[in-house]
Formats: sequence, structure tokens, C-alpha cells
Amino acid sequence: MIKKEPLVSILINNFNKENFCEKAVKSAINQNYNKLEVIFYDDNSSDQSLKRIVTLKKKNKYKKIKIIKNRLRGEFSSHNQIVGIKRSLKKSKGEIICLLDSDDWFKKNKIKKIVEFFGNNKKQDILFDKPLFFSKEDIKKTDIKYGKRENSWPRFPPTSCISLRKKSLEFVIRKIFFKDCPDLWIDFRLASFYAIKKNQFNLSSDYLTYYRQLPNSNEKKYEKFLNFAWWNRRNQAFKFINLINKKNYKKYKTFDFYLTKIIFAFSSFLK
Repeated sequence: MIKKEPLVSILINNFNKENFCEKAVKSAINQNYNKLEVIFYDDNSSDQSLKRIVTLKKKNKYKKIKIIKNRLRGEFSSHNQIVGIKRSLKKSKGEIICLLDSDDWFKKNKIKKIVEFFGNNKKQDILFDKPLFFSKEDIKKTDIKYGKRENSWPRFPPTSCISLRKKSLEFVIRKIFFKDCPDLWIDFRLASFYAIKKNQFNLSSDYLTYYRQLPNSNEKKYEKFLNFAWWNRRNQAFKFINLINKKNYKKYKTFDFYLTKIIFAFSSFLK
């Protein structure tokens, strides 16, 4: 009996990435797996990125791209990202969802590998693949040890490395949208929820996603410890873990927890 290939929906979120978004879309369309759809969500960009994708869609090869145009952005970028994914999710028809930021791109065989995993692991709802870091024409593999950690949130690859079953994502995305955690992006929210609440952290051994490191994304070693924004994010991270896991939250009150609370309070006083 021949296995039925599932439809895969690739959701691309874009805001002002005119120099990169075409590469992201093309990498999604030009997979060696044919049963897929691409949904491009433009979050009211002020550059030419939407125009570029509209022009690309006129070509036969790319005419199946679905475009969603948002006309009003909210105050917080992380919330805008979640809203964009929720809107794209409603338009999607695939059984499997792959997330892709518009400045990243996929290897040609990514979707085929993702489908194989979910086909062989019926009870699993999330998969992370490994990123290839791209910066100034240099491509390198990461040495980060991704995975679950005791008494802490997991170490996880970026958003473009996340694939999920649609039905599961539809349920979970409603559980992770807390407005008082505006500095937490969806990769943290998804990775933490699935690892802590569902005991799922599946990491592929394959490097299937090119993750673009922009100049402002590289913090020098130890520089982050002097940055109020970094401590603010950590404080929100503990708040998020408490919101999703109140019953077992005590185990997260480690030295790291108290240090974060003290430094955040002190930094807020000095700010």
C-alpha cells in the first residue's frame, strides 16, 4: 500500500526584508517535495519586499504562492509575529506546518526530511532541525548543544528550524500568547511549551535551514550581561514558564532565577 503524502504548509513571515525575502520564498517553492503550499505574510512593510513577491508570483513557477497583506502593525514585534502566524495558519491547508522567517532559507531536501520524521513518529507534534549560520558569505555549523534542560527552559534552534503538526499548533498557539511577555519570540514560547508541558523536544541530526545572522544579531561574549534588555527578556522568560507551568514552577526557582530577579529589579531602578 502506497503511503499518502501529506500536504505541507510553509508559513513565511516578513517585515522589511526586501533584500532577502525572494530567496526565502524560492527556497520554499523549489523543494524536492511537491505537495506543499507557501503562504507569504507581509506585516505592513515600508520597503519593497511585498512588491518583490507580488512580481515573483506572476511567474508560472511561483503563481501558487498565497499572499496575506497586513495593513496595521501592533506595538510589539513579537506579538506581530504571532499574529502573522495565526493568520497564515487559518489560510493554510497542510497537515504539517513549517515556519520560515523571510531572511532565512531552506535546503532543497528539508520538507522531504520533515515529512519522513512525522510519518515515522505519529505521536510527536514538533521537530527542530539544525541551523547553518550564514554571515557575510560565511556558512558554519553551530556548536550549540540543543535540547531539554533540568530546571530551565530548553536550548532551541531559531524559528525557521521549527516544524509542527497543524492541529497541535492550532491548540498551542492559543496557550502561549501572553501579552505581558512582549520580548519573547515564538521560538522560545513553542520550544518551552512543548518541552515542559508536552515533554517533546525532537531534534533532527540534519542541518536543513540557513539562518542569516544580521550584524545587529551578534552580541559579543559577556556583552549581553551588561544589557538591561537581556535581563528583561530573562525575567519575562521566567514569568512565561510560571504562566504555563504553575503547578511545578518551584523547581525553576534556582540561583539563576533569584539572580535574574535581583539584577532586573536593580536595573529597573537605575533605568
